[in-house]
Amino acid sequence: MKKYLIYICMLWGIVISCNDDDNLPKISPKDSGEWTDSRDNTTYGWIRLGNLDWMTSNLKYGSPYYENEYGGPLMDNYGNPRSVVSWYADFDFESDYKKYGNLYTWEEALEVCPEGWRLPTDEDWQNLEIALGMSTKEVGEEGWRGNHQATLLRQGTEGLGMALQICGCACLTGPYSPSLYLNSVEESGYYWTATEKKNNGLEETTVYFRKLFYSYSTVYRGTTPLDKLMRIRCVRDAQNN
Repeated sequence: MKKYLIYICMLWGIVISCNDDDNLPKISPKDSGEWTDSRDNTTYGWIRLGNLDWMTSNLKYGSPYYENEYGGPLMDNYGNPRSVVSWYADFDFESDYKKYGNLYTWEEALEVCPEGWRLPTDEDWQNLEIALGMSTKEVGEEGWRGNHQATLLRQGTEGLGMALQICGCACLTGPYSPSLYLNSVEESGYYWTATEKKNNGLEETTVYFRKLFYSYSTVYRGTTPLDKLMRIRCVRDAQNN
C-alpha cells in the first residue's frame, strides 16, 4: 500500500507519508496560494494536486441563493418559479452563505466560475480520488466508494488543505413542493460536476455529483436530475510560477 501511494504521488507531484500499518496517510499538495476574484473581490485559497489547482472554499459569486427565484426544471406545476426556504423558521441564510458559499443550478455552475477557472468534471474528481488512494476499479463505480478519501478531502491546513465542507443542498420534497428546501447542512455535502451522464435511458438530463456524509470516510458518486441546487468548487490548469 505504501509503495503504491508513493508511486501515485510521484505522478501527481504531491508529498505523502504513511505508516506501514496503513494508517491515514498525510498528503500535502505540491503548491498552494491565494487568488482574488475581481468580480466581487472575494479571495479564495487554492492547492495544487496533479495538474490542477483546486479552490479550497466553495464559490460565492452571484446574488445569494436565498434572494433568487428559480425557473426551468425548478418551476412548480403552474409554471411559477420557486425560492429556497428552510424547515427552520429562524434559519440564518446569510450566515449559511458566508460559511458555505452560494448554491447553484447545474446550468449556473457550468458558467459561474471566474475566467481561467471551471467546474471540475467527473474525470477531474476521479483523478483526485485516485491520487488520494482510491483504486482505479472502484473510482468508476457509483455509490459509496473508497476508504479514507472523504476524510482527506475534509482536512484543512493541518492536512491536505482541501477543506471540503458538509454544506447541504436545496431540493424539492416532491412534485407539488411549493419551494426548494435547504437541507442536510452539517450532515451531507453535495457538489456538482460538469459531466452529464450519456445514454441514461431517461427523458431528462442527469449529471454526476459528489456527496460526503459527516461520519463517513468514503465518497459517494452518483447522478441526479437538474432539480436541485448544490455548492461548487472551481479548478484551473496548474499555473507556472
